[in-house]
Order: sequence, then C-alpha cells, then structure tokens
Amino acid sequence: MRNFIVCFILKIFYLLFLPLKVKRNQIVFISYKGDKLEADFRLLSEALEQKRNYQLRYVLIRYENNLLGNIKYLINCLIQAYYMCTSKIVLLDYNNYVASTIHKKGVCVIQLWHASGAVKKFGNDVTRQYRIKNYDYVISTSDVWKGPYSSAFNVQESQVISLGLPRNDCLNCMQTVNNYRNQVLKKYPKMKGKKIILYAPTFRGNFFTGISYEKIDLDFIQKGLGNDYVIIYKLHPLLKDEKLSENDFIINGNKDSIFKLMAAADYLITDYSSILFDYSILRRPIIGYVPDLKKYSLEVGTYMDYVQTMPFPSCYTEEAVVNTIMENHFDLDRIEAFNQVYFKYHDSNSTQRIMSFIDQIIQG
Repeated sequence: MRNFIVCFILKIFYLLFLPLKVKRNQIVFISYKGDKLEADFRLLSEALEQKRNYQLRYVLIRYENNLLGNIKYLINCLIQAYYMCTSKIVLLDYNNYVASTIHKKGVCVIQLWHASGAVKKFGNDVTRQYRIKNYDYVISTSDVWKGPYSSAFNVQESQVISLGLPRNDCLNCMQTVNNYRNQVLKKYPKMKGKKIILYAPTFRGNFFTGISYEKIDLDFIQKGLGNDYVIIYKLHPLLKDEKLSENDFIINGNKDSIFKLMAAADYLITDYSSILFDYSILRRPIIGYVPDLKKYSLEVGTYMDYVQTMPFPSCYTEEAVVNTIMENHFDLDRIEAFNQVYFKYHDSNSTQRIMSFIDQIIQG
C-alpha cells in the first residue's frame, strides 16, 4: 500500500515536471545513505567543481524507517523527480525507487555503485520491494562484473562500463596511503608500534526487517593475539554507531573514513562486504569471518563460491581468526592475482575516466 501511494503521487508530479526543459550542463547527485557527500560522490563532485562548467545539484537524505522518516522520504522523492526531469546527468550511488519508476527521454541515469564489486547477491537478484530498471549505465571496476551487474540492475552487459571508482584512486597511490596511515596514527597514538587489525563487516537484513551484523567477540580475538595487536572496527554505514567493546586495545572507528582505516590497517577482518575488493589493492592479509556462511548463502546468495574464490582463509570461529593471524596463514600472491581479476585498472585515474565519460555524454 505504501509503495502504491508513493508511486501514485510520484507519477502525478512527474507529469507536472515532464514539460520542464532538461538543463544540458546540470548534474544531480542523489543518495539516501546520508545527508552529506561521502566517498565516491564527494571525490567526483570535488573534481567536477574544478571544471566550473557544470551546474551541480545534490539531493541527499539519510533514510529512517519511521513515520517522520517516511514523510521526509516522500518529499525527497518529489524533489528527486524534479531533478530527474531537469538534469542531463543523474548520478546514483544506491538503488533508487524514483529512477526505477520514471525516466525522461534525454536524461542519462548513471549508477555509480557504492561498492567495488559484490560477493552477496543484490538488486533484482534478491527479493525486494520494487524492480530496478531505467539505468542507462552502471560503472564497475572490472569486466568480470558485466554479468552480475546486468542481472542485478536490469541492464544490458554493454551498459556496464568498467572505469574504476573514485575510491580506488587513493588506495592505488602509495603516497596517499602513507599520508592516511599517518593521520590515523596521529589520531590514535595507542596504535603506534602495534599491528593494526581493521574489522569491517557488511550488514544483515534490510530497512523493512531491520539491519544488524553478525556478532563477533573482538575481546576474545584481541586478548588471544595479545597487546602487540590493536583492533579498530568500522560498521556498515546503514548500521547504527554501536560500541562493540570497552577494551583499551579495541577502538571505535565508526566515524572515521574507511579508506583511511584501510590505509592504516595491517590486516582486514571482513565477511561478504565489498571492502575486501578495495583492500586487495593494498596486497595485505585478509581474513573472512563467516560463521553464518551456509545460512547466508542459502538465504541471501552469493555470486561466487566464497571459500573457493576468496584468496584468504575463511574462519568460522574467533579462535580460528586468532590462529590464522598467529600462524600467518596468508598467501599474498593469491591476493595479488585476485586483485588483477577484479580491477581492470591499477592507477589513480578512475575519477578522471568517469569525468571524461560524463563529458562525452553531455557533449553528445
């Protein structure tokens, strides 16, 4: 019923906005992840601002599944509809209901997906509230994603364009990586001289059933490794800012940049999060903590056999995580080979490639 009401109102306003002229130099950024520019959107926006010949517009909101949140979301949808009828380029970083409901001729919708790949199935490949459609292009990091992305986003494989993502640029530049690491060490002096472990899982569930993460005993892991190790955790942006421990050697990094934390970390513990693709750029040890692998594979699904494809150990208990790190069960050559498959480019020019692609579209 809620979707029916939103769709009905949206289409009325779409008919009102439809006669409006498309502004050839206008680009709109639309996201419901947060009320400010982050990650790829921030980097691309800053680069486009330097060109000074585009009108940049932003429709940003952090969606909350409650009465007030849904009222704000409806109003936001109408604002999105206006800009989707008046902007030459519409940039998305998450799937978008408005874009999947309306599409004006002459407007180009580009999905700048917020991840460098996908372990877990998503989009149209899972049960969802609405069917995704109407994207003109989807930006990816490698041609290997043409199949999964065409299915998930309901586009042709030719519409999946491998340009890399702005987020990749900083991790491919060792000077930036070192600067980021120094910034993190300055902020958290207790990390100096320690081996740093970043714990960054994806979420379980959805907006309607609730968002959660797989529980993990970070205290057990840190104490098992000893005080030569420090753990910093960063939960998915859709999760609330939860505190996972009172241990002095376990740090809450939820408000820190994930890219700066990756740059600082000597190890990554994750699960089905796409962060594992990003971190492979650094060619450092990764651990998959996946105690729910069987259940997750059945209920959500994955695009590959996790154990066989991932170039790192899969651990099902905290004890296994400790043993893996202590016994150094890592094959960095395999991580390197993995990175070569899932990234077409290994430079710091992804932002520039996307800007050039946008230029081509606007220039016709």
